[in-house]
Amino acid sequence: MTALQLQLTTILFLHLWTVCNAQNVKVEPHVFGYVGSEALLRCQFVDPDKSLQVTQVTWMKDPTGAKINLAVYNPELGTHYPTDTGMRIEFRNPTSTDATLIIKRLEMADDGVYSCEFATYPDGNQEATTNLTILAKPVNSGRALLVTAGPAEVPVAECTSANGKPPASISWLGNVVGNVSDTVVKNNDGTFTVKSEFRAVPTGEIDGEKMPCEVRQQTLEKPEIIQITLSVKYVPIVTIEGYDGNWYLGREHASLTCSARANPPATEYTWLMNGSPVPSSIRVDGHQLTVNKVTYEVNGTFTCQATNNLGEGRSKMDVLVRESPVESGSTTGAIVGGIIAAIVILTVLVTAVLIFKRQRKNANEDEFEPPNYKPPPPKKNLEEIAKEEKTEVDKMESIPLNTNYYETGGADDTRMTLTQYYDEPDLNTDLKSPNDTQAGGYLEQENPIYNDLSYPEPEHRKSQEFVSKGMYV
Repeated sequence: MTALQLQLTTILFLHLWTVCNAQNVKVEPHVFGYVGSEALLRCQFVDPDKSLQVTQVTWMKDPTGAKINLAVYNPELGTHYPTDTGMRIEFRNPTSTDATLIIKRLEMADDGVYSCEFATYPDGNQEATTNLTILAKPVNSGRALLVTAGPAEVPVAECTSANGKPPASISWLGNVVGNVSDTVVKNNDGTFTVKSEFRAVPTGEIDGEKMPCEVRQQTLEKPEIIQITLSVKYVPIVTIEGYDGNWYLGREHASLTCSARANPPATEYTWLMNGSPVPSSIRVDGHQLTVNKVTYEVNGTFTCQATNNLGEGRSKMDVLVRESPVESGSTTGAIVGGIIAAIVILTVLVTAVLIFKRQRKNANEDEFEPPNYKPPPPKKNLEEIAKEEKTEVDKMESIPLNTNYYETGGADDTRMTLTQYYDEPDLNTDLKSPNDTQAGGYLEQENPIYNDLSYPEPEHRKSQEFVSKGMYV
């Protein structure tokens, strides 16, 4: 093993030994403090076995760099402060086991790493470090930037959070359309200054608009809102008020008022009538014009010009002189009637549209969709059934009955031996007396329907009284 390797091994061993023994020193790894307030750096030595003797305690800042000795405590010699800190740094109640340090009236320069080191016997020095972070509450402000109306986008307001740690975040509230530009600068003392600009196109419409900014930062209990009112310089925007459309002959004290929005405010007002100075009968008092008694002379166009140091703005009003006044009641009635008529017309139109759409929908359904039901088979009512039954009865009654015909002619009342069947007589030729024996008389013959039913008559019946074959049917 070379000398260099031996030296590195010894350093590593000593470092590990120091870390292991440093477990006896207890500190807070991170402590936060605010500028102007007080910070407490706790440091205690824990020795349950009481096997170690503390000979001295030392607080140092930046132990890996400049190693600035701030405070020393010796159980026999007391306390000592090698670095002049203006009595801002001191031990709280130093003992062999408690070396808590107090730093008063914190400054940003106090931010850094602090080491608490115990010199013990026989184990040597043991230390632990605390990282002190100084937080600074920022100073927040906001203001409007006075700009002149124009077409280009320019900064119109700015909001600043100065000398804060950590840096703040800024947002804008309001309804004005624009863009935001932020810059962050780190100061020499470790604090930060954040500046946010709100940019917009300056017009007279945004003049006087509220545009607050909101600042958020760790040291603030709640977000801080700064109210800002935009300020844009522009020429006057002029309007004329007071004409009610009822200037009639003889009306007294009719007036017009010229209103002008401007930044800076308008300083001069000029009235014209039909492009020329107003007649002497009209009284002008700055932005106010008064007609003592209305005549046809004031029938025309009035113009008001308002001026500030940026320029001039103007507005016109046409005045019509009537022969007689317009009744406000009739005007109101006409307005109400017009509104009612409009509502009625609108209702009729809406109803017509709905009916038309409904009809079209039904037509489309009938054309393209099959019926969703099957019609029942037709049923015969009682009247039809009765009629059909009557027809059947009539047909049955119209069939001729083939009954035997008995001839009653003759004094001896001898019965005919053959059934006499009569054709339907002709009304012209055959309608004669039954005793008529000429041609066209009765046609005596056996009804054909009985021919198939005939059978030989028994011998013992031949001598008996004659009975027609039709009787057997």
